[in-house]
Amino acid sequence: MKKYIYIIISVLLIGTIGNSIYKQMNKKSAKAARILCHKNSTVFEKLLKPNLLTKLQADIKNGNIIVTVEEEKAKYMKSRLFDFVNKNEIKDKFEKLLNIKDTVSSKDITSVNILIYENDKEDPGKKTKKSKLYAGYLVFSFKVDKTMVYKLQIDFMDHEGKDIPKILECALKSINTLKTKDNKNGK
Repeated sequence: MKKYIYIIISVLLIGTIGNSIYKQMNKKSAKAARILCHKNSTVFEKLLKPNLLTKLQADIKNGNIIVTVEEEKAKYMKSRLFDFVNKNEIKDKFEKLLNIKDTVSSKDITSVNILIYENDKEDPGKKTKKSKLYAGYLVFSFKVDKTMVYKLQIDFMDHEGKDIPKILECALKSINTLKTKDNKNGK
């Protein structure tokens, strides 16, 4: 009888450990390669409120969205990116892509904040060569009525930001092709 108990316990223990290993190996990364433009860069995306995705996509489609842009310069090395990149020009380019209306409804405000981050290659926390390859990244924070719905980060490689217009286009494709169970076709 004891022999069978030990066998059962061993099988359960091995099964539990095996299941844990399987789950860890198949854990989904936030790194995205969902659409073609994601494959050209390092992209991280997260849909935080799937129930608000349809409203967010509709507001984007209708140009009913407010765009703000912030910048974060390198702190340890001499900042060079912003000699070439102007946050107001980035804002204008993204608004043009979105076909922003002149008057945005103040009810249920939908917004996107874009952070232009310059990769600080002299930051002592960056230890690997890979962390020093890219020039910076853009972080897009999409909100509906102050609730974060979708967050997206896309790296850019050009040290003068010449590839940023492609990143803006990719961000728009990313949000417009997002789907949930309730929103099977995307927008």
